[in-house]
Amino acid sequence: MLESNSSLTLVTTAAAGVVAVGYYYANKNSNGSRRPPVVPYNIPWLGSAITLGKDPDAFFHDARYKYGDIFTVQAAGMRSTYVTSAAAISAIYRNSKSFVFAPTRLEFSVKIFDLPRSIVYDNDYMTEKIFPMHHRVLAPSNVAPMVGALIMHTIHGVKELRSKITGNQWSITLEEFAHKPIYSAISAAMVGPRFPAEKLYEPFLVFDNSFPLFAAGAPALFVQKGVRARNQLIDAFEEYLNTPGWEEEASELVRAMANGARNESQPPWTDRGLAAAVSSDFWAANGNMNWGFFWCINLMLHEPQGLAPLYEEVDAARDSWLKAHPTADLSGDSPTEIAEFLNNAPLPLVASTVSESLRVSSSSFSIRTVVEDGATINGYPQFEFSKGDILVCQTRSVHLDQEIYGPDAATFKPDRFLDSGIVTEGGSRKPFFPFGGGVSQCEGRHFASKGCKFALALFLLNFDIQLDPTYEAPSSGSALFDMTRIGAGILHPTKPTHILVSKRK
Repeated sequence: MLESNSSLTLVTTAAAGVVAVGYYYANKNSNGSRRPPVVPYNIPWLGSAITLGKDPDAFFHDARYKYGDIFTVQAAGMRSTYVTSAAAISAIYRNSKSFVFAPTRLEFSVKIFDLPRSIVYDNDYMTEKIFPMHHRVLAPSNVAPMVGALIMHTIHGVKELRSKITGNQWSITLEEFAHKPIYSAISAAMVGPRFPAEKLYEPFLVFDNSFPLFAAGAPALFVQKGVRARNQLIDAFEEYLNTPGWEEEASELVRAMANGARNESQPPWTDRGLAAAVSSDFWAANGNMNWGFFWCINLMLHEPQGLAPLYEEVDAARDSWLKAHPTADLSGDSPTEIAEFLNNAPLPLVASTVSESLRVSSSSFSIRTVVEDGATINGYPQFEFSKGDILVCQTRSVHLDQEIYGPDAATFKPDRFLDSGIVTEGGSRKPFFPFGGGVSQCEGRHFASKGCKFALALFLLNFDIQLDPTYEAPSSGSALFDMTRIGAGILHPTKPTHILVSKRK
């Protein structure tokens, strides 16, 4: 409480003056300026942060309606230009000479994942070797062994879950039922089954929850728990990567990283630096793919028919497969035969559900740094950018664009990505950016999309899942998503979803 009325008057007057000055500069437009419009704000430094944080979807929708596809936002001391149309985003992706991703990727390696600056900046090994290696190992033609390992470990996780259902139904949260087992399967497929992933599940969740704060450069006071959790993860990877024989069941991705960092880089990376780099890949998969899988089930459960249409498709595919392969064993005792079935069975609605879930639940920022004065975006010559400007491709705006996806763009429609729903009237494919695009497009997208499809089919084959009526179900639609993670990948749920699970024969 202030000590006197005179103090209150002084503070109020000063605050009013600051607000007035801030509003003037925020709305001041010089004649002939070729800079994008700035979304008006009243409070200096803070800018539009509060409005943006309350409802990001509404903020970007309104800003785009008022100021066009490209506009600048001041928020919490940072000024960035947001790009919200498919045409402008695609133009930026195509111009990797003027709009560069590497500075953001390198800085995030340090700021978020604690890679030593000496590894990131003192030589070109990260950019010249490690980044291209990710593209090569995770390409569609090379990722099959890692996907196969994921299927095998998911089958193991499914058998464990079935063993826990001792009565007619099992009451559990969808997070524990779906997220945690896939986390374990992804971890085993990437690093190897001997890595103590389950012991690190809680630290991983803490770090994952802190990710947006790390990315925003929050002061250390606000990320203390995240720092401790990150250190736990890096400590575990450092110990594991020095355990004899660890590489025997690890993926080619992690083996190649370790071999290059230790034997090819000059100077060689420290054990700590390598552990931090592997931990960053570990998060990239587990921070997104298993939440994507989670939303495939969650969003379907809120549909009028629940999972019934997917059960129908999976059952028909299974029956057709067994008819053509009468000696096949899809009971779970023959992982190889199940993997063959999953790789070959037509499951168009399952695949469409995965794509639609990613469209609705993803919020990715593709960040570019402008590296030359006078740069323009093809198709938008009215705007000119300066060296050092930050452009943020806000891909979620494209996914919610009614001109592209129709008046129900914000609605989850599991059949939207069947053949008739992914092509425009002109015959081109509708823009779809859940994994970003251009040079920043997630290298693990093939692993993630295939993994979600196969894991979903496995769970459908084995479990009858429905919302638990004894609990109030989370609201449907956008209210399901925690929008505080805007720009960080797949959104998290606002609160737990309680389900009832029983075994399927």
